[in-house]
Amino acid sequence: MRSALAALGLAVGFMGAAQAQSAADIAGRWKDSDGESVIAIAPCGPALCGRIVWLKQPRTDRNNGDAKLRERSLMGVQVLGGFKPDGSGKLAGDGYNPEDGKTYRTTLALDSSGRLLVRGCVLGGLICDDDIWTREP
Repeated sequence: MRSALAALGLAVGFMGAAQAQSAADIAGRWKDSDGESVIAIAPCGPALCGRIVWLKQPRTDRNNGDAKLRERSLMGVQVLGGFKPDGSGKLAGDGYNPEDGKTYRTTLALDSSGRLLVRGCVLGGLICDDDIWTREP
């Protein structure tokens, strides 16, 4: 019994290390698929968050649901928040889409070529939209 518990403890420890490594791998600067913006993903408290750090064309947050925020620049706006391992090898959190001013339940995962798959979903995952980001130097 003791050896089974020890083996389970080791397995859980390795799984936790793999998930932490996944979060560390995702941290960095990422360009969205249309090349319009770069998002810097970094630790914020116990999670990962992402802020817009470059825009091809300066834009305001014109579609924000809060009318007071519609004139603010998108530069520096947090678009990813609260990302933590979800137990499936992905990070889950909330993603804000300035194109429609809505926030979606979002997952982040690296694909086999090192690109970042960003998936935003509604209705408990019944309807999802994917974007693939590439790492910036």
